[in-house]
Amino acid sequence: MAESVLEYRASMERLGDVQRRLAVEIPWAQVKGRLDEAYGELGRGVELKGFRRGKVPRQLLERLFGPQVSGDVAQGLVRDSIAKALGEHEIDPVAPPAVEEGAISEGQDFRYSALLEVLPEVELKDYFDVELERRPAQVSDEQVEQALRGKQQELTEYVPVEGRTTAAGDVLLVDLLGRLGDRPYTRDGVLVELGDVPREPLPGLAAALTGIAPETKELNVELELSVAPELSVEQGGELGAAQAAGADAAAPGKARLLVTVNDVKRKVVPELDDEMARDTGEAETLVELREKLRQQLTVADERRALDECKELLVKKLLERHEVPLAPALVDRQIEQLAAFQRMLLGEASTEDEAVRERLRSSAEQSVRSFLVIEAIAKREAVTVLDEDIERHLQRFADERGHHISRVRSEYEKEDRMEQLRRTLRHEKTMELLLARSKVSVVEQVAPPAAPGGGGGGGGGGGGRGKPLVVSAQDERGTRLFRG
Repeated sequence: MAESVLEYRASMERLGDVQRRLAVEIPWAQVKGRLDEAYGELGRGVELKGFRRGKVPRQLLERLFGPQVSGDVAQGLVRDSIAKALGEHEIDPVAPPAVEEGAISEGQDFRYSALLEVLPEVELKDYFDVELERRPAQVSDEQVEQALRGKQQELTEYVPVEGRTTAAGDVLLVDLLGRLGDRPYTRDGVLVELGDVPREPLPGLAAALTGIAPETKELNVELELSVAPELSVEQGGELGAAQAAGADAAAPGKARLLVTVNDVKRKVVPELDDEMARDTGEAETLVELREKLRQQLTVADERRALDECKELLVKKLLERHEVPLAPALVDRQIEQLAAFQRMLLGEASTEDEAVRERLRSSAEQSVRSFLVIEAIAKREAVTVLDEDIERHLQRFADERGHHISRVRSEYEKEDRMEQLRRTLRHEKTMELLLARSKVSVVEQVAPPAAPGGGGGGGGGGGGRGKPLVVSAQDERGTRLFRG
């Protein structure tokens, strides 16, 4: 039996830049038909004492199950009509509609309304011929030497300490358990390099572990802490939570810890010479390696300079455009930023209002820029072709050393294709805007910040606010003491 088409009348009311009210009215004949179907199905399945299956009178069913049946029918009417009504009015809500559901009354049309949050309409102004300044790529000799030292660090070997006590330059892998003042503290797999005071997890810990026998398994340590150490919530309990929320935490005074020593090794650092250059697999001589690193750093700084130019372009576009904000989009962006910080730093939950407020400004800026660029992309009919998707997937596959079919399958299984298409559309729109801007290359008064570590790739640029930092100690510990 073919399902009957639901008839309804719908109207849309504008309540503001980002709010709409949808009002829907469904004729009583349609409502009655749904009620008849619901009671018919109920009567065929319900069993009541004194009645055969399928023979329970409708009046009795209404008396026993009336509110439940009416509620289910009302929900079905809303579910079946709201999507069609939104499509007819070309409305795409950015959050689930807040439905103000009416009640079913005998002989009366069924009415309900829904509050909707929608993308605001951006009134576009001039967005071409924006005057921009872009600095040239700059790489100093110090940056090259820093990258060279990174290569030296990568080739450094770690061998067991034998026949002496621990000394500066040795590396210990330890677990920490105890209290910072009156607060519990625990941290496993901590890498402590003796003599490297700036990066020790707790002030004085490296000194306390200097001069011990390499076969030491456990020792009790007491430290005087004049400042509060940087802690995640998991590591420092209330103290870490206070720091994650942006509050100043008082120094806990004394730290009393049980230190479990898992491994003790000394560093064997290679000389900076042609042999080390060959060991990198990237060059035959130290001179050649230096030049290669300079080229890599230059490419990376060119990317940073381009990113800075794009950020300046977005800033100037936002100065030209008034962009109403949809609260649901801002909240969603806050959740994404908070999830990213939790992944990297163990930040506090987004239920903490202080954390949410700290991220709100960045979230609002991201949403405004998205809305402006999206509006420009729509007006300029920027499209992403299948060839664009394939090029991106192939590049990603090459970087990971995988076949493109595997990467494509991952994107499809994780429902990331549409997000990829939106990202590429955004990138193509930015390329169009840059190509149509008036860009002049100017020398930068202050040199760009030195990139960290080795001579590799692209990454973060200027103007992005305080960078997120991952603990280098734990990363190195995993690599150095594996197997």
